[in-house]
Amino acid sequence: MKPGSWASILAIFLFGAAGASTVSKLIPLGGDLARVFGASPAEFGWLVSLIAVPAALLAIPSGIVVDKYGPRVVLIACAVLGVLSNTIYMFADSMPVLQLARLLEGAAIVHIYTAAPALLMATTDGKKRTTAMTVWATYMPVGTAIGLTLGGLFADGESWRSTFMAQAALYAVTGCLGFLLPTISADAATGGQPLAQRLLGLREAYSRPPLLLLALGFFMMISMGLGANATFPSYFARIHDMPTLSASSMVAAATLAMIPGSLIAGVILSSGVRHQVLFSGLAAAGFILGSLSFFPDLEISLRFIIVCGWFIISGAAIATIMATLPIVAEPQRRGAAAALINQSGALATFVNPPIWLSLAAGNAWTPFSGLLALGWTVATACLWAIALYAAAPAAKTQTS
Repeated sequence: MKPGSWASILAIFLFGAAGASTVSKLIPLGGDLARVFGASPAEFGWLVSLIAVPAALLAIPSGIVVDKYGPRVVLIACAVLGVLSNTIYMFADSMPVLQLARLLEGAAIVHIYTAAPALLMATTDGKKRTTAMTVWATYMPVGTAIGLTLGGLFADGESWRSTFMAQAALYAVTGCLGFLLPTISADAATGGQPLAQRLLGLREAYSRPPLLLLALGFFMMISMGLGANATFPSYFARIHDMPTLSASSMVAAATLAMIPGSLIAGVILSSGVRHQVLFSGLAAAGFILGSLSFFPDLEISLRFIIVCGWFIISGAAIATIMATLPIVAEPQRRGAAAALINQSGALATFVNPPIWLSLAAGNAWTPFSGLLALGWTVATACLWAIALYAAAPAAKTQTS
């Protein structure tokens, strides 16, 4: 493939979508794992969240791996690891073996999330790079939809392990495409920063209050988004007495609404609306739509419309937070700042599934509303605090 061509961009995007689908593919299989392995809702939640452990631990080392071997080689190796982990899933006879496969998958996707954008940025420039990164930013909702669809197709039956066969096939196809990707030097992808410089940059990022606030806001958004995604299929299947496949397919389709939500946020921010003002409006709408998504006495068609609205708002809110990152991160610290944001997302992925899935096992919907109120309030406060930090130097300059 020619560097910077659309074939190359879409092949790289497929790696991201394959990685994101590993997070959600287990969600429709909760009933099967309970039936076969006796997994409680809390145990199932921890299994889902285990994939975030390698992401939290390996965010910085993954950059060093890409430095040494180059992004193309790393992406191909991740595809092989994805095939291996899903093969283990297929033959697992106990929860510990499933947990091992989950950890291996986590190691694969954290390297994908480092190598893929590095390869995109190294092979594109100008407007093409901006477009490529915009396309890359949609890998999460697309991958989530793929994972929910794969899991939902085989849930609630003896063929539930076929989910992992399908995922392994996806990784195999992606890995084969990896051999066609352009080869670039490792330094061209990451700048060749030595380990000491990377660790110093990370320490400086952790000492910057605006970055910490942005990371906390991102943590809250991922917490609510992943929590809702993990909960919706089983919750909707129960309250509407519908098959898990139907519920998962409904959520998968609604998840794609995050894509136009992200684009709408970009247009609004480009018009000059301040980030914190836009986010405040999104928070109000997000709390209302998120709470209504869990309200039990709704017709299925109305619920689908409300859930689509929730995902549009979620996509716009995450895009707003990511658009704030270049504002609070100095050029020399942007790599470390991105690592900090990624680690906060990984922590949210680890912490939240057990909480939300345990609540979903009950009959009350109000606890979900409480979690949403907390998440949106804290995230909004973070955006306003960041704005105050940004305004302080300007006020000092005007005074002097």
